[in-house]
Amino acid sequence: MADINITKDCKLIKVIADQAMNKCNDGDAIREASDIMKELAEDLSPKNRHMIAQTMAYTLTEVQQNALDFLGQVADQKDVGIGDKAVFQVKNANGIKVVFHAKGGSTVPRSYVGERQVTVDTDEIAARPAINIYDLRTGRVNMADLVAEANRVMTMKKLERVERVLQDAISKYASPFYATGTGINKALLDKQINYFRRLGPVNIIGDIAAVSQLAPIVGMVMNSTPTTQFSNEQINELNDNGFIGRYNGSSVVALANAYADGSTTPVLKDNWLYILPGSMSAEARNLKIVNEGPVNALEAQDINDMVFEVRLDQAFGCAFVTGHNPTIGAYNIN
Repeated sequence: MADINITKDCKLIKVIADQAMNKCNDGDAIREASDIMKELAEDLSPKNRHMIAQTMAYTLTEVQQNALDFLGQVADQKDVGIGDKAVFQVKNANGIKVVFHAKGGSTVPRSYVGERQVTVDTDEIAARPAINIYDLRTGRVNMADLVAEANRVMTMKKLERVERVLQDAISKYASPFYATGTGINKALLDKQINYFRRLGPVNIIGDIAAVSQLAPIVGMVMNSTPTTQFSNEQINELNDNGFIGRYNGSSVVALANAYADGSTTPVLKDNWLYILPGSMSAEARNLKIVNEGPVNALEAQDINDMVFEVRLDQAFGCAFVTGHNPTIGAYNIN
């Protein structure tokens, strides 16, 4: 066997990460990466098992760096080393409030509050891919596919945590920060939007099922003759995207939303609209997200069924932090 050395910055990690994100078109590089993984699987010594697990951990760390980028308008995100604390600056710190989702279903993590600072505790989020050794040796199982699937389930768990924290916190407020109704009550939603428009340009964000409900409340219906005069641009927008791009002076954005494992239920709730100023600084965003350290790997092999498995863990934290008033609003469509 050739002397194989795997580090977090080596070419192999970059190639597999790009494959997992559908960014790699270099056939020679892909074949070379596949050959290295097959070679490691030929002799599953403790050293080789460790290198396979490290390959998955390093690659998943690389892929996870951008997994939650789309939350950039909503959250203040930080990456810190293992054992370090992410320190978040908080504007309008008087009367500071911090809300966490319960840890382990019972104990609420602490927040350490300074005059204008908050630190956020983390929990572990894990994926546990299992591979039949023969499938790995013959190439029937592709390492990039394993990483892509681990990335999907880990991202899904992070998103579930983020959404629970946000909804648990914001639903405790009254209008204009939180409102709910059967369908979209235009008067209630407009009151919320007008409040946040005084703070700057507003974005309305939600699942396609939620943002698509904005068109009917202004008289636009998909593939029907409008009862009110609308511009061709608005009509084309609705037909092309399934939702209108502007509402009441605000930009409308559809969130990417995957399905939960083995179901037709989206990961993020499809009946919530989030309203927030588009020009907010990171400090002003109520959601605080922490990735603590890289993804860590622990591997094992079952001698009975020849299954090789890797447990992939990363410490992740999320909190809702606000001063006097939240800088995000939400409308829950019942």
